[in-house]
Amino acid sequence: MKHRSPHIVDHVESSPRRDWRLAAASATCTTLGLACLLLAACTGTPTKTATNAPPPETQPLPTPPAPQKPPVPVTAAADPLADHVTSPWQRLRDRYAMPGCTYNAAVPRFAKAMASSPRHLAAALQQAMPFLLVATAQIEKYDMPGEFAFLPWVESSYTMIPPNGDGVAGMWQLMPLTARESGLRIDADYDGRLDVYASSQTALVLIKQYEEEFGDWRLANMAFNAGVNGVRQAIANQGHGATTKSAHLHLNQTTDEHLTKLLAMACIVSSPARFGVVLPEPQPEDVPALITLPAPIDLRLAAQVADIDYAQMQRWNPAYLKGRMPDGGPYHLLVPAPRRAALERTLGMLPQYAWRDWRDMKLQQEQKLDTLAMAYDLDPQALATINHIDADVTLPAGKRLLLPGRDNNMTATLAEPIAPAIVNAGEPGQICTVRSGDTLWDIARRYRLRVDDLVQWNRLSHNATLRLGQRLLLAAPH
Repeated sequence: MKHRSPHIVDHVESSPRRDWRLAAASATCTTLGLACLLLAACTGTPTKTATNAPPPETQPLPTPPAPQKPPVPVTAAADPLADHVTSPWQRLRDRYAMPGCTYNAAVPRFAKAMASSPRHLAAALQQAMPFLLVATAQIEKYDMPGEFAFLPWVESSYTMIPPNGDGVAGMWQLMPLTARESGLRIDADYDGRLDVYASSQTALVLIKQYEEEFGDWRLANMAFNAGVNGVRQAIANQGHGATTKSAHLHLNQTTDEHLTKLLAMACIVSSPARFGVVLPEPQPEDVPALITLPAPIDLRLAAQVADIDYAQMQRWNPAYLKGRMPDGGPYHLLVPAPRRAALERTLGMLPQYAWRDWRDMKLQQEQKLDTLAMAYDLDPQALATINHIDADVTLPAGKRLLLPGRDNNMTATLAEPIAPAIVNAGEPGQICTVRSGDTLWDIARRYRLRVDDLVQWNRLSHNATLRLGQRLLLAAPH
């Protein structure tokens, strides 16, 4: 958004950091709250808040086959593909509320230019389809004109423009101050302007608020582009008794063309044959499902268990700037709807504290997978499922695996995994002193213990915060 406020895999560490894990509850006593939102055809009651709305009420999924460790219960909304994939085009046309092709002589002229290469336009719309479906669902939720689904096209061609200083970012081109004032979080780990779902909600709520003030959706679009104060001043300068002309205010050429382009795109979609355009239809893999998690996850793990390319996972979830969810959330993912069930099942086999940090590694020697799983305190079947291999295989030296561990530098260097040896208890009387950055996970791996044992011996909880210099028992007390 051009709106200026008036005041406006992988270099691996030898000891992965897992401070976030100390805030997670034990996987054996926590319910995994996964909520899937059908973004292709949802409706709802309009709201005036600019903060993220909660996911819809969820229905229980059938319980998947039990692995070696019982999966955590999973809940999600009804399968969005149970009937069919819904095309957005007629849904949007049915919601048109502005003059479109007849607004002025410039609209058809711009439409002709935008459709000068029909094949290119159709391909670009197909590429943007998942995000277009998100915007369409939000427009239906807030009961807004269908034309605003094309606003991200005018702003960015549905491209997630990366942040650059104090400039605009995301497919809606929101300014940092405007985004923060509307409730979006922006920091070094997460930029809500790049969150497809959250930014769409924020932008549309802003536009709806502008329409409620000015009484005209065209003026609301101008306020989004040029700033609400500019529209207020233009109306004041126009004087009383000119309400029929208020939609034709001329703030500046850029704002005039912004509205013209929006209506030109709506014109193309209203009569695609007139411009020689064949509008693409969504495929099942284009339909996004919104999954809300109770704990942070590494996008590499999410991509692996959903069986999609990591690049696609990043493209659908670019707000997580470091490839993983930050401690403070939000904890939601967009994934192709057909891949949702696989992600839910596999995450249910893992303790929540093991979700957030994963890295690509290469075995330096032959290993049995179950032994390797013990070294990381994971269920062997879960580790096998994550890496798409059998649970009873012996892995050769040189085999690449996705394994727990943080990689801060995100380079392509691979490191040797930890030694597989595991003991169930330390020597009587043995203790360790907590060092800077230590977590229960780090200490358990360092001394080849299980996290659950370490917690029990020291009468801690899984969400305990360790203190620098704290002394921990490494064996059962006498």
